[in-house]
Parts: sequence; C-alpha cells; structure tokens
Amino acid sequence: MKNKLFQFILLNLLAWSGLPGLFAQNPELPGLDPLPDNLDSLPEYTVKSFARNLANQALDIQAVFDRQAGRTTLEREVLEAQMAASKADTLATKEEREAIAKALKAAKSAEKNALKQQKKAIKPVELVLEVAELDSADLRKNLPKAYKKLAALLPEPEQAAETPIADVIGVPAADPEIVVVETAEMPDSTLQETGLEMPEQTQSKKQKKQRASRPTIKTYDPAADVMRNPPPRPCVLTLDTRDAFSGELRRETGQEEIFRFTNPSLKTYFTDRDHIICRASLASNSGTYLLQLQFTINDVNAQRAFGNLPRNGVAILRLFDGETYTLYNLRADEGKASEDKKQFTFTGQYVVDPGMLKKLRKTLLDKIRIAWSTGYEDYDVHNVDFLQRHMDCLQKD
Repeated sequence: MKNKLFQFILLNLLAWSGLPGLFAQNPELPGLDPLPDNLDSLPEYTVKSFARNLANQALDIQAVFDRQAGRTTLEREVLEAQMAASKADTLATKEEREAIAKALKAAKSAEKNALKQQKKAIKPVELVLEVAELDSADLRKNLPKAYKKLAALLPEPEQAAETPIADVIGVPAADPEIVVVETAEMPDSTLQETGLEMPEQTQSKKQKKQRASRPTIKTYDPAADVMRNPPPRPCVLTLDTRDAFSGELRRETGQEEIFRFTNPSLKTYFTDRDHIICRASLASNSGTYLLQLQFTINDVNAQRAFGNLPRNGVAILRLFDGETYTLYNLRADEGKASEDKKQFTFTGQYVVDPGMLKKLRKTLLDKIRIAWSTGYEDYDVHNVDFLQRHMDCLQKD
C-alpha cells in the first residue's frame, strides 16, 4: 500500500511541476528567419538587428533542447521509481513489471538522445551569441557561418512529393482526323510563301522564348518589404496537453529574452558581456496564468548582491500608457550556480490576475521593477510586445 501511495504522489508531483510527464509531446523548435542576401549592401543597423534577433532565436532553440533533456530525465526517474515499487510490491504481476521495464528502456534511450542533442546545440548557440556582439565588418563576415551552424540543429523540412506534369496538364488523346503538318525544318519565310499558317503550338513556344529573353523588372512595394514590415513571429508552445483525469488544459510558451541590463557604473567591468539577462515565458493552467521570469546574472557575488527572489516578492509591470500592475511570486528561489561559479540563475513565477489579461494584451510593456530580498531594481524592457504575442499564443483555439 505504501508503494502504491508513493507512485501516486510521484506522478502527481510530475503532473503539477509544469512538465508534460510521460505523455509529453515533442516540443516544436522555433524556425529561423531567412538570412538576408547581400549583407554587405544592407545598412549596419539592419544587419545588427537581424543578428540580435538571430541570437534570441538561438536561445529559444537552446531552451527547447534544455527542456526536452529535463523532461526525459524526469520521465526516466519516475519509471525507475515505479520499477522499484513494482519489485517491492508482492501483488504486482509479471506483465506489469515487463510493461514498466519496456517503458523504462524507451525512456533511457530518449534521455540519451535528448542529452546528446542538448550538448550538440551548445557550441552553435554560443557562436551565434558571440557573432551578434561583433563590430560591423566582422559581423558581416561571420554571420553566414554562424547562421549555417545554427540552422543545422533544426530538422530538414518535409518535401512534398511533386505531381507528375502529365497528371497536372493531362495527356491529350490522339485525333485520327487531324493531320499534323511537320514544320520543324521549315523557316518562317517558307511558311509565308506557301500560304500556310504557323501552328498554334509552334507560336506559343516562340512567344515563350521571346518572353523569357526579356528581363522582368518588379517595382518596389514598401508594404512587401520584410525589413520594414517583418512577418509575425510564430506561436511556439513548449507544452500543450490536457490532463487525462481532471481534463485541465495546460500550456506554456517558449522562452524569449525580454531585456539585458548592465548598470552604467559597472560597464567598465562588463566589457564583453551583460550583467543581467532576463528571459520570460507564459504558462496557463485552467484559467490561471503565470509569468515566468528567468534571470541570468554574470556575477560571482550575485547571491550576496541580490540575495534571492523571495516568496510573495513583487514584479511591477509598467505599460507604455503609464499604468502599472503588481504580480506576486509563488515561491522563493535562492539561485543556482553554474559549474564555474561565475554565473547564477534565479527563476520567479508571478501570478497574473485575470483582470489584467485584457489590458496586457492591448498595451506594450515598458519597464519591470523586480523586488529582490536585498532591494528592488528597475529594468527597461526591449521585447515590448512579449506579453501581447504570448497571451494570444496561449489563448489560440
């Protein structure tokens, strides 16, 4: 009975941890914007803007691989716990143990592949981030190489099978009463002298050849210029599942960088990197919305300087029209250090009140004030339409 209760609690923790669990769908990798042609002819601000956007997409791709690796590891651990509980349970049947063993074997294989892909993505993503910080000449030189290595991480798009041309235009049936006049070796002058007219088929071929030899000049349309009117970014859901027992729908969007910040007084110490990088995502669970903020602080003294993200600590959102909304953190986070202890990551989960949704979907985000345990700090948001796009993504049909 104790083992059965253990399995029940473990599976419920898995379901409520924000992960899709054993019945997870494979996360969709975000697509890449096409690399512009003739980088040398584009304005510097256009190239830099594309590089920064590519860096954000690279971080999105890395986040998907990180999440997938975490999920597969958790799935394997749950199945191992189930296997141990099944062996200790005298009432468990041989068939049940064999089913768990089969699932565990598949989970180990999936975890191995996910960890391999996660490791494979590290260098291309780091290369893109480094290239995005280069000066104009080096940026134009190295951007195509970085783009190619990042694109290699994405699966090849499926090619639709081409329909044979005969099936498209149809094969005409032979008409015994029509006499075909051979004119392949008769010049136009001979046809005119004999009074014969050039067959329509021959005329069309000649006309097509003439049209093909003439250059086609397309007028510039500002509305179709993707540099002036970029296409909308795709909606990427890293979690989209419905609980089999409660019927509750759980969704989570992919992370995006929303700001980078280095205090002006510290810029002399952070010449090659930013002090704070914040990435955000939105999650929903049956009408409850969470704004998830992940802060990466490149500072060995981050925990002493910032403390932690306290439970019930606030995140105050300031919109472009001046209105402010206060969100509260669900749980405290003391921060997680990197292997070299030079970087710390803090994650906060802030509840979005339902009454805020309509306003946040209509107005751009300007600033965020974050309450740390040692004080608060204000940050300018660069990805100002983040909340609008991600809320629309969560609420799509």
